[in-house]
Amino acid sequence: MTTILAVIVAVLVIVDVALILLVLGLAREIGRIQVRLGPLGARVMDSGPEIGDKAPAFDGLVDQYDREVSVAGIRPRPQLLMFTGPKCSTCKALLPGVKALAKAEKNLDVVLVSDGTPEEHAEFLASAGVGTEISYLDAREVGIAYQVGTTPYGVLVDDDGTLVAKGLCNNMSHVESLLNALETATPTVQHLYSGLSAARSTERAAG
Repeated sequence: MTTILAVIVAVLVIVDVALILLVLGLAREIGRIQVRLGPLGARVMDSGPEIGDKAPAFDGLVDQYDREVSVAGIRPRPQLLMFTGPKCSTCKALLPGVKALAKAEKNLDVVLVSDGTPEEHAEFLASAGVGTEISYLDAREVGIAYQVGTTPYGVLVDDDGTLVAKGLCNNMSHVESLLNALETATPTVQHLYSGLSAARSTERAAG
């Protein structure tokens, strides 16, 4: 009986070791895939204005410093709209990076578009330390026009009012992927991989 139990225990130990090695192997392969693909860009939601369309424009909005602000339309430089919420914890975690971006990118207007009560906005601004480099708008109508259902969500509009890129932005890599659209003419990582896949399929068909 003791011998049988010892054999069973030995088999179970061998199985456990094999499973551990298998998990480690899978984790290594996942790591290789992530390195090969690079950081994923902002995830595009299906709702709202399409990339390449003229973005909904608004004039006469007023920010936290009583400055008149326009959204989209013809403008001197591209505009990054970051849709946020005063109670959104991810938005608050993202704010230091967005503030640094606004200071560094002189050829870009950064606008925080929010929705909430006056008390919530006042509390958010008191703790956020948003300077003059960023405009903060209480503009629920803008979020409705862009059909933003979750935050933080970024929309990049070119200087001619064209919607260049958009997507859910849970970290600064997602935000930076929107800005890359101006340089690469590829609005999202999904579009890039789709284009590469289509090109490869064409090459195989031609070969």
